[in-house]
Amino acid sequence: MTATRTTIRTISAAAALGLATVALAGCAASTAGSTVAEDCTPAHEGLTTYTDGVLTIGVPENLPYTKTEGTDASGLEIDLIKQIAEAECLGVAFVPITYGNGIPMISEQKKTDLIAGGWYVTEARAEQVGFTTATFYDTMGIISADGASTVEELETIGDVGSGAGFSWEADMGAVLGDHFKSYPGTIEMKQDLQNGRIQAALDGYAVAVAAYADTEFTVEPAEVDDRVAITTEMPRIAFPIAKENTELIAAISALIDEYREDGTLADLLADYDLPVDLLVPADESSTEF
Repeated sequence: MTATRTTIRTISAAAALGLATVALAGCAASTAGSTVAEDCTPAHEGLTTYTDGVLTIGVPENLPYTKTEGTDASGLEIDLIKQIAEAECLGVAFVPITYGNGIPMISEQKKTDLIAGGWYVTEARAEQVGFTTATFYDTMGIISADGASTVEELETIGDVGSGAGFSWEADMGAVLGDHFKSYPGTIEMKQDLQNGRIQAALDGYAVAVAAYADTEFTVEPAEVDDRVAITTEMPRIAFPIAKENTELIAAISALIDEYREDGTLADLLADYDLPVDLLVPADESSTEF
């Protein structure tokens, strides 16, 4: 279940505030009861946020990265964001979003300061929003009863399910043909895997580790296969922020880079049973195109 450093680095070398509510484009932004001391000194002065003194975060349901919990939120990225907000003397407010409306909440509606949830850095998205420095890698996770870790193994395992919308769909469809089955999400796919309707499943690696932690199935990062692009160039994850808010991007990026250096990011990965190999190193963290 744990990726080796050699595997992940080989892949990457070749290569998404009391309680108050504010109306935000049909969504409710709820503060998590955070308080900021009057004598707090921010790591960076003069940052601009949509609500003065508050960092507003768009949160989809996507463990282990993010999960809404009433007026609060939890997850790997939420832990990181809360630490960043504390360093900048900002309260936090959470807005429920989906992967369909997340980018527009920043680029068009301009109602959140940043969005969380494991967003891959892509050139297409970078045309709409800015990105902080990269935090973690993701890759295609293979879920099976026998610990399959290669595309070659999947060719003979039987039917293989995949969540819809992933970058590997075309590649894996070409490899597996009629044995490749698409699902709207992790829940439906997990049910079919447990019921024996499919013999293996594909999902984002970190998401799969969280989703199958309570099962007899094993999650392995897919080994390099030239037929499947994501195995040769792992996507990097960062926080999308409005392009024009360059000071906020720079400030949060500086803190992320500090946490990369002092071991904070590695500790967060360990907290969620994820290998340190998923940490993007400093020399690959730039999100400029």
